[in-house]
Amino acid sequence: MLVTVAGLWLIPKRWQDSWLVACTFVFLFVYAFNSLLVMLAITCLIGYVTINLRSSTLAVASAVLICLICLLTYRTISDFDDGHDSALLLGFAFYILRAVHFLMDCYNKRITAASWKELIKWFWFLPTLQVGPIHRFETFKRDSARRRWDSELFSQGLRRILFGYVKVILLGNHLVGVKFAAVLTSLNNESWLFHYLDTLRYGLLLYFRFAGYSDIAIGFALLLGFRIMENFNFPFLARNILDFWQRWHISLSSWCKDYVYTPVLSLTRIPFLAALASMLILGFWHEISWRYLLWGLLHGAGIGICQRWQRTEIAKSLSENTVWSYVALILTQHFVLFSFTLTGLDSIHNTMDRWRILFGVLP
Repeated sequence: MLVTVAGLWLIPKRWQDSWLVACTFVFLFVYAFNSLLVMLAITCLIGYVTINLRSSTLAVASAVLICLICLLTYRTISDFDDGHDSALLLGFAFYILRAVHFLMDCYNKRITAASWKELIKWFWFLPTLQVGPIHRFETFKRDSARRRWDSELFSQGLRRILFGYVKVILLGNHLVGVKFAAVLTSLNNESWLFHYLDTLRYGLLLYFRFAGYSDIAIGFALLLGFRIMENFNFPFLARNILDFWQRWHISLSSWCKDYVYTPVLSLTRIPFLAALASMLILGFWHEISWRYLLWGLLHGAGIGICQRWQRTEIAKSLSENTVWSYVALILTQHFVLFSFTLTGLDSIHNTMDRWRILFGVLP
């Protein structure tokens, strides 16, 4: 980070774009050589299809299919490899989504013009390489054209990086991962309180770490003069599941809305089916397993039910009720936290046991 930022502002402006790409290349060469090779291949594929072949229907469809097959293969291999480094492709799932975005937007003319230089500069952007946010090409292109040294922007970047490390190291790893976990060891692991607090611990740990990583990425980009989209907006203040997904991992949920939900809705005219499809894709993007299948179905059904509920007269009458707003907040957060047990525990059986205890269902 230090070398990338210092080098960028010390060299002449005409070399700055090349410097950013070179830093990403060197980073991958040193830390993830397999990722470097795959990044080169994916870049060549999407560039050839969109720039050389001018986004022909067959070429775009074939390229999107190749990207999705690569992601499916990667997820399958990495699951069987038990997380060994031999199967690790740094940031692979994130830049596959960016590749699909670029291909689809070129085909639909939302990206009006792109060159190899612009594609490589956007695709090989180091701050968002590993954990996102999944920033869009046209926004990045406009920001790149306006980019200049801005001391206030640089100061904002430093603050965001500091906030990110506080979330990851102090709040996530230390406060929740160590102190909160130590409290749990003093409780009976078959008690309701233990299972409830452990569910809360996992949800908070997930949020602090991932929101912290996003803050660091956003801050790193600000140091380079780029503004990239926010990824979290106080998700645990959401008052329904739709609101939650507009606050949690915003770049991923907006990607699903644009490239899964909207196309499925236009084909079927069934919002419930579009919501299910979106959340299933999102679940399988994380991991190809039964637990993520159920997690996707649960959230997809929750979104579909919420959409129907909001159209009812009861929901409209309650929308301005202060007491109901707090009830809705509590219900939403517990729905989210309890759903996290599907992905946080090592088997569906253990999740069912936890739900049985939390809901007071007799064995």
